[in-house]
Amino acid sequence: MSNYSHHSRQSTDKTYALKSSRNNDDREGMQKPLESKESSLAASPKLGSVLVSMNLITEEDLVKAIQRGIAKKTLLGELLVSEGVITHVDLAKALCEQYNLEYLDLDAVILNRAAAKLLPEKIARKFLLLPIEAKDGVTTLTSYDPIQLVKLDNLKAYLTGTIVLKVSTKQQIENALNKIYAAENSSVDKIVTHLAKKQGERKSTYNSNLTATLTTGKDNTPSIESLVNKFLEKGITDRASDIHIDPADGKVRLRIRIDGILHEFYTYPVELHAAVVSRIKVLAQLDISEKRQPQDGRFHHASGPIPVDIRVSTLPTVHGEKLVMRILDKDKMKGNLIQVGMSPEMESAVQTLLLQPHGMIFITGPTGSGKTTSLYSMLNQVNGIEKNIITAEDPVEFKFDIINQVQVNEKAGLGFAGLLRNILRQDPDVIMIGEVRDRETADLAIRAALTGHLVLSTLHTNNAISTPNRLIDMGVEPFLISSALTAVIAQRLVRVLCPHCKQKIQLTDEDVKLLGTSALQVGHLVNGPVGCDQCMHSGYSGRIALFELLIVDEHIRRSIMDRESEVETLKHVVLSGFISMRQDGVYKIAAGITSVEEVLKATL
Repeated sequence: MSNYSHHSRQSTDKTYALKSSRNNDDREGMQKPLESKESSLAASPKLGSVLVSMNLITEEDLVKAIQRGIAKKTLLGELLVSEGVITHVDLAKALCEQYNLEYLDLDAVILNRAAAKLLPEKIARKFLLLPIEAKDGVTTLTSYDPIQLVKLDNLKAYLTGTIVLKVSTKQQIENALNKIYAAENSSVDKIVTHLAKKQGERKSTYNSNLTATLTTGKDNTPSIESLVNKFLEKGITDRASDIHIDPADGKVRLRIRIDGILHEFYTYPVELHAAVVSRIKVLAQLDISEKRQPQDGRFHHASGPIPVDIRVSTLPTVHGEKLVMRILDKDKMKGNLIQVGMSPEMESAVQTLLLQPHGMIFITGPTGSGKTTSLYSMLNQVNGIEKNIITAEDPVEFKFDIINQVQVNEKAGLGFAGLLRNILRQDPDVIMIGEVRDRETADLAIRAALTGHLVLSTLHTNNAISTPNRLIDMGVEPFLISSALTAVIAQRLVRVLCPHCKQKIQLTDEDVKLLGTSALQVGHLVNGPVGCDQCMHSGYSGRIALFELLIVDEHIRRSIMDRESEVETLKHVVLSGFISMRQDGVYKIAAGITSVEEVLKATL
């Protein structure tokens, strides 16, 4: 943990001595200054009292706001800003008053890019910290939340000496960081210009020798390697799920997919495309001489803002090879179902189902609906040294400790069905099948569930209720389905409203009719998208899942055996408290998480 010594409160700025952690002998003695700093901040007046003393709210407003904050599990300052009671500047100045710090208006400051780069972009963006100046062993740092600094271990590796702390608004810091790192585009321009000039000097098209030369990049000159790294860093920093490199007539278009939507980031001359493709193929250990057949590979990228795995897919097109690089962030797979959008009540029910020693649980939805993330979250729940967990995946996207993951290889004759037969000889407790695609795999999976194994898998269906009929259509016997099937979870992804620009709107009569719910009435205030610099003017930032959970009870087992229609099954489950994805979406609209348009687009 970073250690600071607390200086006099008479100073306008609060100054902390940050000692380097390289000397292990000093660590024990360094804990006391830190404790005194924490106790000093804890002894500061409460934010609510400060807001009242500044006449920004009344005592009555404070009591009510605290109650709302507890109910919504939201911090007081963030709550009041989101409700429009106070502004971001009011909150920043109140924090300055609370901790005896100076307010810094970042909009009036000329940004020092050299000082800002003292912190890696990942750290600066994650904690919204911005170094303003570094001079004579003193670093001036601005933050929107002073109290978080005492909890940051990350700073000790980058900042030494003395820190002068100031406070700016959250929006100002985000805007400043965007301005600083927007300069990355200009560095891409420089690399492309240099490589294009290099190509012109040779007066030839890109052959294998030139490709090798550009990829090497000697003497720290711009190279194809540095160009590809810039593309990867851009995708990782902007939270992209995929990077698309699309050749066309005379140029190559680079697009990144953010929250399910493709955005064009850059275009570069088509003459550089062969070298870019070769560089990525080398990283992914693919055949650089093969350009007529699709190829798949992967590599680990550790030099960017966040270490990630990259899955590469190539496809020959009329204009050349198209590449898609999927960014696989392991941190996203370490969460639980609540973090991906499941309600606590539903998550508790799923946990109970996962404790059962046998049975079949399906996660259903179309491609790109987040099934893999939910499946891995469930594996995290059951993973442990006392269990033998084996997976059959195509492809293996994330690697886990203890879990035995097997890659499907259809070309080698190792499909899901063949793998499953061999997995059953390995004494498994839990089996995860990436996808049930045919009758043979479905039969084997269901029989495994009937013989004392917990089986998790995915299936492409429109909703949870249609899953039994989909299995019957595959040719699986209804009595097997009714005996083995434990539960079905259906899901869809919707975009989350940008917290910086969302605004209150009134529901119209048409909205209420389309949503088909009595939970929201005409004129009810909900949040809607606006668009700002923080969300690329889309109005959304991030995605969350809508869920529905069908637990198979005796009535549903009988309906499967009798091959009842989905309508009949739906009548029963609605009476038993079943919550559909549309209803889950309505709850998330009411909570201000997503918009009416997103829910209507994602659900039937």
